Amino acid sequence: MINSPQKVFVRTGLSIAVGAALSTVPAPAYSQQAVLEEIIVTARKRTQSIQDVPMHIQAFDQTSLREKMLRGFEDYMTELTSVSFGTASPGATTIAFRGALAQPSGFDTISSSILYLDEVPITRDGQNPDVRLIDVQRVEALSGPQPTLYGAGSQSGTLKIVTNKPNTEEFGGYADGAVAFTPEGEESYNGSVAVNIPLIDDTLAVRLVGFYEYEGGYIDNVLGTTGDYSADNGSRSNAGMVEDDINDYTSYGARAMLRYQPNEDWTIDVGLVYQNSELDSLFDFNRDFGDLNTIKFKDERDNDEWYNLSLTVQGDLGFADFTSASGYHDRKIDYDLDATAYMTQYKENGLGIAEYYTGIRAFLDYDTCYATAYCYLFVNYNDFGPDPTATVSLDQRIKSFVQEVRLTSKADDDSRFNWLLGAFYERTDNDWDYITVVDDFAENGGGGSVFSYYGVEPTDVWFDQGFREGQTYNGLPGNDFNGQLQTIESVAVFGEVSYQFTDTITASIGGRWFSTDRDVAENSLFLNMVSDDFDVSDTTEDFSPRFNLTWTPTDDLMAYFTYSEGVRIGGRNGGVTQRRAAVALGTPETYESDRLINYELGMKSTWADGRFVANLTAFIMDWEDYQIAVRIPVAGATTVNAGNASINGVEGQFALKPSEALEFSAAFTYLDTQIDDDIVLNDGAIMAGQAGDELPAVPELKATFSAAYSAPLPWEGLTGTARFDYNYVAESVNATRASILLFGASNGEPRMQPSYSLGNLYFSVATEDDTEFWLGVDNVWDERAITYIYPRFGDDRVFTVRPRTVRLGIYKPF
Repeated sequence: MINSPQKVFVRTGLSIAVGAALSTVPAPAYSQQAVLEEIIVTARKRTQSIQDVPMHIQAFDQTSLREKMLRGFEDYMTELTSVSFGTASPGATTIAFRGALAQPSGFDTISSSILYLDEVPITRDGQNPDVRLIDVQRVEALSGPQPTLYGAGSQSGTLKIVTNKPNTEEFGGYADGAVAFTPEGEESYNGSVAVNIPLIDDTLAVRLVGFYEYEGGYIDNVLGTTGDYSADNGSRSNAGMVEDDINDYTSYGARAMLRYQPNEDWTIDVGLVYQNSELDSLFDFNRDFGDLNTIKFKDERDNDEWYNLSLTVQGDLGFADFTSASGYHDRKIDYDLDATAYMTQYKENGLGIAEYYTGIRAFLDYDTCYATAYCYLFVNYNDFGPDPTATVSLDQRIKSFVQEVRLTSKADDDSRFNWLLGAFYERTDNDWDYITVVDDFAENGGGGSVFSYYGVEPTDVWFDQGFREGQTYNGLPGNDFNGQLQTIESVAVFGEVSYQFTDTITASIGGRWFSTDRDVAENSLFLNMVSDDFDVSDTTEDFSPRFNLTWTPTDDLMAYFTYSEGVRIGGRNGGVTQRRAAVALGTPETYESDRLINYELGMKSTWADGRFVANLTAFIMDWEDYQIAVRIPVAGATTVNAGNASINGVEGQFALKPSEALEFSAAFTYLDTQIDDDIVLNDGAIMAGQAGDELPAVPELKATFSAAYSAPLPWEGLTGTARFDYNYVAESVNATRASILLFGASNGEPRMQPSYSLGNLYFSVATEDDTEFWLGVDNVWDERAITYIYPRFGDDRVFTVRPRTVRLGIYKPF
């Protein structure tokens, strides 16, 4: 994307302004004592400096999180250059490391990455919870397959959020708050408090945390008609729905953690985390309707409520360190979304399907369509009426239990042999009801011939994947679950051993064996009258190895080579309609596990007595039989193995502290991704992807840069800091042709997401007791960054970052 003269002027002016501000404070002389702060991580289940870990890790400690104002998902996703993502709203996100992303808007798919909250995995592909970074000790992002260290066995990488734990030795805590002003939207505010209370000195303590956030909306619902979505779509008006700033977002939560230390060798942590998020409308606008404008006909809402219970026991067994981590995750997702654009594309594509099968571009009567091909489900598109409006709703409940046990050899400098051995168990129950209601559907015919075929009375319910409990249709009771119920149960054994052959060379080898059972049961509007073959189950067993060779010629230089593999489970497409149609149209009924094979060569180095750090990793990855949920006529969303893909790249991190006052940091990830094989569907009739196509939502370059300057102010006891953070994301495509093929007879075409750059500027003043006051500007040059072009609804809706916002805040420790 070419920068406009106005943006160049703004950035140049910003540089001059920052320079002028900093020049008013005398710079200290060059200091031999200035060193970069060491970041401690637990990536390898041991407490280590990030520079001593032979893998690519990006990490932010609590000071960095506060200084960068990183609180929500998009805040830290922008900073993590190794991570690609797609998002439709807070709590509806897909993440992947190193470009291993086939579908940015997954639903009911298996993630290639794992999201951990402390020791508990809470991953949901396309629905990862937006964990607010309140009282968080550290965020760690581990690139590449992780088969030997984490029981959940991530394929492309692991994102770990580590919360602050109770301190049994002293009372303390903090309170903070901020207000924000967005000229193109409403005001925002947030506040949080954390308090640490020792109950028994050196033995028992509790840490309590609470927060509340309100982000004012900035998307306007403007006047329009259904005809704005399609020339054939009538003229129903949304006059009663016109409103400014409709996408308000509220999030609040609490955390309680109890720590018991009966002696110096054992620690027991019991925790409860609760979070509730409420969204008034999706964070999308339609560029056809104007900047930050949309046309919607229905009230939208999205409520996401979850809690975690955890029990972690750590102790010294003499010969090894013991860890037992138990967790229970319970989550409810409930939304109603305007589906007017969604139903418009169904109606238009229904005509395309009729033409595809019969040569006639017109809605067919039931007998003709059913006798001709599998288009009988689409005859009711004509019954949407001349100007359809609709609502799509989801009622979902996710419950999971996790148990992991690990033994880790003692961290003994005299021992050349180290090892880790672990066992893992997880069960997840995912239960949902998905329903679409089209206004006046029954009045316009309601797909009468189809409903009559099944003996069901037509209603405005066009699609219902499941009865709600206590609900009946035509006298038939619903089952004791809603819609579709998936149960995934996994057991795994993992571990590694390492041996230091010389003072400079260490090798480690390990792997993860797992067995996963996946059961799917579906109950939809018609299934009780068809058969009982909607229950499916499958088992995946596999092994993924990892090998590492590390060379440390000095304390400040490390080089390493790693070979590792990551595996996702296979399965069987659930739903009797999907399976029958998919098989009839030449699409496999089942899909196999896919494998990511990773080769990487890395270097970590520290120079100039700790003032400069440079880390680089180059990698080559082969993604074999990668899975993607494609959309094909009649069969709908069907998961297939699309073939192979190649991912090559380089990751880098740099930091420089030339003096006590000034610090620079930068990071980048460069990726070259491509699909290696053609994706052919429907017995060769549809080309859903071609060899050489890029993987979706994966920019070729993602980079960050930060500069911070701190110095005493003329007033006694005050220190001032100026900080500038810059992020750049290159262009990318929004999807593969397979994943956006929405029930049409021709290929869907991916859309190009333009490159963008963002800048944030913050000034703060700290007192001698560490109280901080800050003034900041997010999105300084008001970039309308397109983070994701959402293909599902078939229109030009996009998601963007918040417009330019000015923030004022205070942080007060006690």
